[in-house]
Amino acid sequence: MTSSKKAFERILPAGQNSSLHSIEGGSTIGYQVICQPLNQPENNLCGLVFVLPKKEGRGFPLDTYESLSFKLYVESTVEDFDSRVLVFVKSYLDENKVSPDFVKDYKFHAVRVDQNGLIQVPLSRFKVETWWKDMHNIPFDLSHEDLSTVHSIEFFVNDLPLQDHHTYQLTVSDIKISGVYLEKNMLYKVLFYSWLLVGLCFYFVFRYREAKKIKNQAYHDQHSTLLNLNGFEHKYQKLLGRQAIFYRVKIINWSSLVRNFGIAMSNTLLQDIIQNHSVFFRSYFYISARLSHDELVFVRRRKALSAEDEEKLIRSLLSPITVVGLGELRLDIKIGASIEKSVPVNSQLVLERAEIASQAILYNDERIQLFSNEISQLAEQKSAIEQQIIQAIEEKAFYLLYMPIFSASQHKIVGVEALLRSHFGDLKNMSPEVYISVAEERGLVREIDAMVINMALNEVAASGLGDDFILSINVSSQELMDTSFVDRFSALVERSGVHFERLCIEITETFLIDVDAVCVNTIKNLRALGCRLSLDDFGTGYTSFQQLINFPVDEIKIDRSFIADLGDEQGHDVIVDSLVSIASNYDYHVVAEGVENKHIYDCLVTKGCDLMQGYYISRPISLVELAILNQQIVNGEITL
Repeated sequence: MTSSKKAFERILPAGQNSSLHSIEGGSTIGYQVICQPLNQPENNLCGLVFVLPKKEGRGFPLDTYESLSFKLYVESTVEDFDSRVLVFVKSYLDENKVSPDFVKDYKFHAVRVDQNGLIQVPLSRFKVETWWKDMHNIPFDLSHEDLSTVHSIEFFVNDLPLQDHHTYQLTVSDIKISGVYLEKNMLYKVLFYSWLLVGLCFYFVFRYREAKKIKNQAYHDQHSTLLNLNGFEHKYQKLLGRQAIFYRVKIINWSSLVRNFGIAMSNTLLQDIIQNHSVFFRSYFYISARLSHDELVFVRRRKALSAEDEEKLIRSLLSPITVVGLGELRLDIKIGASIEKSVPVNSQLVLERAEIASQAILYNDERIQLFSNEISQLAEQKSAIEQQIIQAIEEKAFYLLYMPIFSASQHKIVGVEALLRSHFGDLKNMSPEVYISVAEERGLVREIDAMVINMALNEVAASGLGDDFILSINVSSQELMDTSFVDRFSALVERSGVHFERLCIEITETFLIDVDAVCVNTIKNLRALGCRLSLDDFGTGYTSFQQLINFPVDEIKIDRSFIADLGDEQGHDVIVDSLVSIASNYDYHVVAEGVENKHIYDCLVTKGCDLMQGYYISRPISLVELAILNQQIVNGEITL
């Protein structure tokens, strides 16, 4: 086999306090390493590493050659230095790894030589090192010699451990592989005559890579592989005038995740979900971007996803991630979709349509909603209601009525539930449930809750009702998620002079689905003040009896849908019987809502349900009217 010279990719020194020197003299080309160890670890080395160039993306194929020759010179200031040198041929163990570990991802073949001068070693003499096999428990099928993908040829002083305050000098020159000559002189001549061209090319490549890196950072979210808002806008311009569908994803539990697990863990959760389903996102979407911390957008050209593929999108974003010590974490999302037959110049128009669609399903069980004219009209109606709420708050155009809570055993009204009403504009003819839900969506419910609590406390304090009279107040889930709520609530109560023991905080059963550690802590703090906690509309959610037993409540309100059908064949009697039984065993109060006639009243009394509210007892009335009504019931003027 003929020989020709090849340049090494890199020549590196190895060892503590080591320096590399090149030696050129006549036809001799060599490299020298000088090591001066000082307080070095026992496994420190002194040597030279010659990294071979890759061939077609693989390590250098040394198995096609016969022998390796080189000139070697080694000396040291150590007495009785034996001049032995360890020669390695280091191969890739796994070429697919981008950054292999220095030891465990390479295979080491070695020979030892103990003379200076010209040395020729047949490649067949290189054997796999036993220390490498033992260190990493190498299996039998990987322990054979393999010189087909060589990374480097390495020379090391064999005097181990190296001794402090001594000098070691190793010189290697004229490395040749039989059949291949490493023509250093020719390489240097080519480099000499083309240095200007190479320098210019390097400069432009460097500038291109730097520009590309800066652009990549400017267009990508730093916490995920998605585009950021800038990157979205850049790619959006290429869609102008074309048909596309936009899927805007709202992460509705992002604030809860950050509050409970921190921003870093929340970003990690999102990043893992995106990476685990990256193939799906790349295959189906032209744009995948993160608009803000809790909003994503996926854009598909030409046609929308099929129903099956929409389910894939939903499942991928809802897929849980297991975190050691925390268990399973997952996102909760709503998706608004907008089909654009001709993508407009203003991207905000498209994103707003998709957001309107997602807002339409924010408070129901749907996961995805397509924008339509009907959805747009509904959003406009909600905006109009929002404006009326704001004006009504400013003009103090809200007032309270009270739904009596009647005790059959005491035969009197023992409490009330405060109900909000308004005499402003369209609100006066609208169900409070409608505008309260809009207030929750638009972030106005805190002002309304504070107003209702303050009005109810002051009116009850001025009513002269007995100290055993209970005031029930509905509080939104948003308030219970706010760590400052207990302090604000406590200040209002203390200012009114009403005792905490006379207050009952009502929350809806569906709220328990999203309850977190902050909410539980808020509830515990309210109970610690002396307040009762009531679970309203029980039966409309998914709370099991076991959850009911474990959750810290004092009272259960059975939803009117169960009470209205007592005595029929739907099994509601069994549910009511079970709740009354549980209440008796666990010292809960049970309040039946929607008692509309005497038949239902008598049926509940028979079942042992003592507390009731409904139109059979009274419609919502003022506290003045309630005091009169209660006196009439106690005096027997009104019979129930």
